[in-house]
Order: sequence, then C-alpha cells, then structure tokens
Amino acid sequence: MSNVTKIYFSPSGTTKKVVNQIADNFVDKNEEIYDLLTFNSAKEFKSDDIAIVGMPVFAGRIPKTGRDRLSKLKGDNTPAIAVVNYGNAHVTDALLELVELLKENNFNVVAAGTTISHHSIFDGVAVGRPDASDIEKINEFTEKCIEKIDANESLTSEIPGNKPYTDYKQLPFEITSDESLCSFCYDCVSICPEKAIPDDDPIDTDLDLCSRCTACISICPEDARSFTGDAFEAKKPAFEEANSERKEPEFYL
Repeated sequence: MSNVTKIYFSPSGTTKKVVNQIADNFVDKNEEIYDLLTFNSAKEFKSDDIAIVGMPVFAGRIPKTGRDRLSKLKGDNTPAIAVVNYGNAHVTDALLELVELLKENNFNVVAAGTTISHHSIFDGVAVGRPDASDIEKINEFTEKCIEKIDANESLTSEIPGNKPYTDYKQLPFEITSDESLCSFCYDCVSICPEKAIPDDDPIDTDLDLCSRCTACISICPEDARSFTGDAFEAKKPAFEEANSERKEPEFYL
C-alpha cells in the first residue's frame, strides 16, 4: 500500500484540484494532506512516502509564504512529483524553484510539470481549465510517474528557468469587501496566510501585508470580497487579451 502525501498551497483551490487529480491515479493508498495555507510546522517524511507537491505561480515564482512553509518539510530521499499550476500566462522560474527547493530538502524528485487552470485574478483567462484534455494529459503523466517511482528512478529532464530567480513582485491591485454583503463569518480572517485581515474587522485588508493570493476572495460565501481599483480595471482587458491563446500542460520526466 502506498503512502501518498498531498502537499499544496492553493488559495483559489485550483492547485489543490490538480494535486487531487494526480493522487487519484494511485490505487491502494493511504493519504495524508498538508495544506500550506494553514499548515506551518516542521515535518519529516519517510523514504517510502510519496509526495505530490503543488504550487501556484505568482508572477513567475512560487508564492513566498508557500515557499517558506514548504521549506520546513524535509524528505528522506522521499519520491516527489512537483507541479506548478498557472493561469495560462507565464511560468518563468516557478517550476525550477520548486524542483530545486524539494531537492535541497532531500526529496527525490521523479518528475515535474506545469498545468493550467482558470486564472484566479483575471477571470476571463483560461475559463474552464483544467478541461477534459488537461485531465487526460495529467493522468498520462501520472502513470509515467508511478512507473518511475516503482523503478526507483529520478528526474533526468532539464527544467526551464533561470537563476537567480526573477524578483518577487507585489501587485498594485486593491482588495475590498462590500460591507452590505459581508456576513461577518470571519472565514477570510481564518484563511489569510499573511494575517492581512484584522481579527476584529473582516471588512478591512492591510494591503501592505496582503500578497493578493485570492484565498479570502475564494472562501467568501457571500462573494463580498473582490479586486477593485483603477490599476486592476486598467490591467484586466489588456492582460486577458495578451493571454487568450491556449497554452498546454508541459511535463518533465
């Protein structure tokens, strides 16, 4: 029986879906889940565990908070599948960064990939992704990963990207909450990985702390939270037009 560990930082839930899809291809398994939106502790994995690690792409990098929390997880030559999930724009250095971090933490990266999901900020990009074609490719990739794990093999393909990695970028967009819609459930307060929403005031957001990860927007049951402001409204049509051409998942074995 396989010990499959799902590790992800998934503010909008799309990276989680990709990790789950990969995990579903493993049969006769025990599963553990480490959701790095909330899990922020040290953990050591065994050599007979199998780690499926998913990260979103934030402006060409894996998210800083996700990286910091993932860095606390250590392997023992633990087989790992590394995937970055993005909104049909640019991967840049994110996959290379994830693969190298896992290797540094003593995971045996057997394969890596980039997958596409509906963009979490600009909702006109990659609508409906991952679709049936994406899922088929993810499943085919996973079958090859399982073969490599069974053969005790490692990643041999070169991963695209550059070092030093591109600088972290803070988006200038505002996030606001419509007080007339907010039910004061405080889910956004609980989920925010940056603690940018005050414990006593879910209407407010400290934009200096906020990473624009979209976790608070995705979890809000009343759709009260959203991106607003002149910078966002000006960027949206140009970004959606520039990234309208379909990109495909890419896999490295």
